[in-house]
Amino acid sequence: MSSALTQLSDRSLQRLREALASSRLTMPVSSLTLAQLVPQELLQPILEELRGLHQAGMTPAVLIWMIDILLEQRRELRSETGRLELVMTGPEPPGSMIRDTAVVVRQMFLNAKRSICICGFAVYQGKDIFAALANRMEALPELNVRMYLNIDRPHGDSSPSELLLAKFQKRFRENQWPENMRLPEVFYDPRPLADDDASKSACLHAKFVISDVQHVFLSSANFTEAAQQRNIEAGVLLDSSVLARDMESHFQSLIDHGFLKRLRFH
Repeated sequence: MSSALTQLSDRSLQRLREALASSRLTMPVSSLTLAQLVPQELLQPILEELRGLHQAGMTPAVLIWMIDILLEQRRELRSETGRLELVMTGPEPPGSMIRDTAVVVRQMFLNAKRSICICGFAVYQGKDIFAALANRMEALPELNVRMYLNIDRPHGDSSPSELLLAKFQKRFRENQWPENMRLPEVFYDPRPLADDDASKSACLHAKFVISDVQHVFLSSANFTEAAQQRNIEAGVLLDSSVLARDMESHFQSLIDHGFLKRLRFH
């Protein structure tokens, strides 16, 4: 007999686990709460299964343990079938085992031991997206975090580039990074801030996360709530120290030759 839980994606299983651990979801299960955690087409079979498990005496702690086992089995299966994994954001077909963007990014932040390198075109809702990373930086003072972010000149804005940088710096500290937490190193491409049309038409558009110069996540997703949770986005996660080193070395070379500048926080 197959469990309805196996039809849930990693993202839904993780949501279910977090709701149980925080007591947001209690036994017997509420259909209203469960509807916020699983796809509509799986709501009824999941509800019936969880209520049946409750009647059989299962506790939330044991259910969390079962979900952890299921997620670990999936991770082991993926590692056996190849080192390249597809990662998606968007609607979840029943039974999808494709990994979820927000889950992958958060796990990379939580598991990093030495370094995190991030490149993104757009960042919104950063306080939520980067909360796990900021906490990891506090727990590991030796963890080096570097970001490459796009800073552009709004259409029709003739402000000096120094003023635009100061505004971006203020927004980043106040809106995009958890308050009173150690800041990452931030670098930017100065060309979009230039006054001439040829330069300002360029932008820093790459999007990736590298952890510990080993794990590489390349994605179409920006660091926004929509891109991490709702849009249809595609990416790949791979384990390659060679690729990780090449990518980090390339961006370091851009810094060394003046193509990227460091944003100085005051």
